[in-house]
Amino acid sequence: MADSDELPDPDSDLAIERGGTYDHTEHGQVKVLGIWKGIEQVDEARRTDEKNIFIVSYSAEINGEQVDELTDTLDEFLQAIN
Repeated sequence: MADSDELPDPDSDLAIERGGTYDHTEHGQVKVLGIWKGIEQVDEARRTDEKNIFIVSYSAEINGEQVDELTDTLDEFLQAIN
């Protein structure tokens, strides 16, 4: 996957776990706080038209302060850590 913009297929060994830490391209080291199926309020805030998407909530240190309210769709998160 090194030169590909495609997401890993479902059979890949890439797994995102609550409590896991990952290197995020924008925020550096991040810790996953939760993973859940899309919720109407989050879907509206993210301006998604899709239902049943997965949301990843994570924390990072930004400008020396811990921020615990970052969210991405699963697709966005996977792209940012690859």
